[in-house]
Formats: sequence, structure tokens, C-alpha cells
Amino acid sequence: MISRRFVLAAVGLSLLAGQAMAEDWPSKPVTMIVPYNPGGTTDNLARLAADAIAAAIGQPVVVENKPGAAGVVGATLAAGAPNDGYTIFFGNNATNVVQPLINPNVSYDPLDSFDGVATTADAVVFVGVGAGTGMTDLDGFVSYLKANKTKFGSAGVGSMGQFSATYFLQETGTEAKHIPYQGSNNAVAAILSGEIEFMVDPAVTRQIDSDKMNVIAALSEERHPAYDSVPTAKEQGYDLSLTGWFGIFAPEGTDPEIIAKMSAPLADLVASDAYQDQVLKMGLLPTYRDAAATDAVVEKDLEVFTAIRDSAGISIN
Repeated sequence: MISRRFVLAAVGLSLLAGQAMAEDWPSKPVTMIVPYNPGGTTDNLARLAADAIAAAIGQPVVVENKPGAAGVVGATLAAGAPNDGYTIFFGNNATNVVQPLINPNVSYDPLDSFDGVATTADAVVFVGVGAGTGMTDLDGFVSYLKANKTKFGSAGVGSMGQFSATYFLQETGTEAKHIPYQGSNNAVAAILSGEIEFMVDPAVTRQIDSDKMNVIAALSEERHPAYDSVPTAKEQGYDLSLTGWFGIFAPEGTDPEIIAKMSAPLADLVASDAYQDQVLKMGLLPTYRDAAATDAVVEKDLEVFTAIRDSAGISIN
């Protein structure tokens, strides 16, 4: 029979070992897995975060791009890595919330496989409608949807754009047919050609000055500083808010002291003028959440996106 004294001694040794690990960390470079190809939005944000962490901890943070399966390949590798603080993951709500909800092949769990480190940016969702509809405000467009058979586009089945538009339709009591495309650029092009009527996606801001598309609402609490001519849905009488985010995660069970050492310099990064300028030019919002707040936003989004998925029956199968 194992004595209570033995158990307490074992626990004490484990705690001391963990404390020693946190004190010795980092003794070698840290790897940051990015689940997409180099040069995209997620990759660009990840490299800014990696540089900030590296400067603070005195060791390189090496970005490794592991694209595939809409981010699932990289997320799976990160979730299965040792939780010693030497592997971290730069993901977003698509990799950490949407894919686990719709993809039966995902082996990681949004809450149990990762510990949040920090979020560094948010992506505001906008409603973009074809100029051919003649609609220039949200109230008019909702009436238009109720009176006409319409189609909306997205970057593909299970994409953030599909979820965002489905949320918009559910909350406004309207209907439209989903047309999935290979990427958001193709969906935007479909609006410009008149093939579909609208999108609910950050990508529509690329056409904010176009004479073929009207960007009529932001689904955010406040107007986006870079697109402040676009009113929020709430300003127009609709209580709609849905935002994407980007952030860093560590394999579950990573020492909280190590996580804190990585999270703290990211707060300074996001507050810096240079970062604010760069991120706003990407069409994003510089937003810092600490480890606890990052875990909380994942938990909240799981509830929101599960409800959207279940109501609309969204699945990649």
C-alpha cells in the first residue's frame, strides 16, 4: 500500500521539478508552428509576435510553417508536442474553434489540447453587398433579403465566411443560399460580377471604394479605425457582433510561469505604435488578451459557433 507520506513527497518533487523547469526556461530556441504558408496574414502576425517574444526571453523563436487541411496539420503537430515551453502555436478561431466543430478528422480538443498564451489581433467581419441590389444600409438589405431569393458566397464549406453569414441570416430572420468558392477572393469576384448578392467576411473591405459593391455594416462593437465610414450593425439597430481573432497557444499543461514570460512582451508589442500601424493596415484590430482571456474567448466562441453549426447543419462531409 502506498503511504500518504510517499504521495505527498512525490507531489512535492513534481512541483519542485516544474519550478526548476520554469526557472531554467529557455535554454534553447523556441519553435512557433504556423499552420499556413508564409506571407499570409496569420504568418505575418506570427512573425511579429515571435520577434517580440525572442527579444524578451533572449532565445530565438523559430517560425515553422506547417500548412495543410485548413490549418489542422499544424494545429495537430502543436497539440502533440511536449508541454515544456519549447513549442508554441500561432492559430486563430478557424483552427482552434471552427475546424474542431466541423471536421471529424480533427484529433485535438479546443479546450483540452491547448493553453492560451495571448491573442494579438482581431478580425472584424463586414457585410458587403453587390451594388446591383441597390442596397446601401442594413435595414434596407434585410428587407431585400426577405423579399428576394438571394445567394451568399464564402471561402468554402465550414469557412469563417459561411459561419458569419449564417449567423447574420439567423439573427435577422432571413434566408439565402450558400455558394462556396475556392478562397475569399473568388467569392468577392462573384459579387462584383453579379453572380451572388453578398458576403459577410473581412475580405469585402478590399472593395470598400468599389462601384460594384457596397460595404454596409461592421459586425463589431465599434467602427473599425481603418474603415470608419462603415457604420456598425448596432448603430443601425441590429444587435450583431461576431469577430475573428489570432493568437498564440501552448500544448496543454505548459507551466503557467513559462506562459506568462511569453505573454507579457506581447502586451507591449500590441501597445506599440509600430505594431498598431502595421496591423491596422492589414485591416485588422490590434488586440491583446492575456492567457486567461484567451482561454475565455475560445470557450465563448465554442458556444457561439456550436449553436450556428447545429442550427444550420454545417459540416465538411
